[in-house]
Amino acid sequence: MNSVTSNSCDIITEIGLSHEGSLGFAFAFIENAKISGANFVKFQHHIPKFESSKTENFRVDFSKQDKSRWDYWERTSFTIENWKKIIEHCKKFSLEFCVSVFSGQACKEMIDLGVENIKIGSGDLGNKEISDVLRDWNGNLFVSTGLSTMSEIEAAMKNFSKFLSNNRLTIFQCTSKYPTPLNEVGINIMTHFKKSWGAKIGLSDHSSGIDAAVVAICHGADAIEKHVTFNKKMFGPDVSSSITFDELAVLSTFRDNFKLIMQPVDKDKIALELENERQIFGRSLGLKKEFKVGEIVSEIDFCLRKPAGGLLWEDRVELIGKKVIRNIQLGELISLRDFELDSK
Repeated sequence: MNSVTSNSCDIITEIGLSHEGSLGFAFAFIENAKISGANFVKFQHHIPKFESSKTENFRVDFSKQDKSRWDYWERTSFTIENWKKIIEHCKKFSLEFCVSVFSGQACKEMIDLGVENIKIGSGDLGNKEISDVLRDWNGNLFVSTGLSTMSEIEAAMKNFSKFLSNNRLTIFQCTSKYPTPLNEVGINIMTHFKKSWGAKIGLSDHSSGIDAAVVAICHGADAIEKHVTFNKKMFGPDVSSSITFDELAVLSTFRDNFKLIMQPVDKDKIALELENERQIFGRSLGLKKEFKVGEIVSEIDFCLRKPAGGLLWEDRVELIGKKVIRNIQLGELISLRDFELDSK
């Protein structure tokens, strides 16, 4: 397992198709992602006539109005003009726009819109049509591995070597179970990607809550992707693996605090900055009881009292067996002038 790092981590709010084809809902997701501290929002661009068939089955039988996945893609799709509005709305709120593409045509349309962040889902990791469209594109590529074997991932890395070489590739560990059991999240696989290819790494997390994402951040994730919902009782196929915007805010705050916590510290510099406190909590030589003029102090009479600035513990050696030449009250600090010392 990699040691804990201080890498900055992008929080990607996965909106997917939770907007249900509503531009208004899409805008609401964007605005709440910003409020909650995310710095990316990710949508999905489906064009059924270029990616689907009439026999494609639903992953989850959830829809109350769509007879097929084709119908679902059509109902929730945005026009190019609406995509432009969504991209502009992201810019307005200083959020990075990212999109998953599921066909060569969808990929081409996003590139033509100037999109700089594109994701390939694990089902399309070996999709040659999409990779051909990406050949001359120089944006940031995110790839998921949820349905892939290690040999398939290795083959994809060769296919995306251009993005690896210019540090524009992020490989997501993902387990395509909704929700993912915590013992199948696979943080070890995420860190393996870093060791194997030196790429940026991330967790596309389908587990419930934010615990897995927190652990991933602590193990060097460059990006965390989480599905988000306004309420856990909302409609949709991804709600079971989604977090609320309140949970997203907690995750974003942890991400920011973790980065600060992992900053290197100069111990000596901080100690010097705390000189006043060092004096307050430091110690000086004192006596355990009151002494009258002429009384002799023994070794067992000494103690150390706050604050610093007076005699040191080592100085007591010179005072053992000496007479005090003034009345010393309990709680006072002492000095050499309080004792009859041998003249030299």
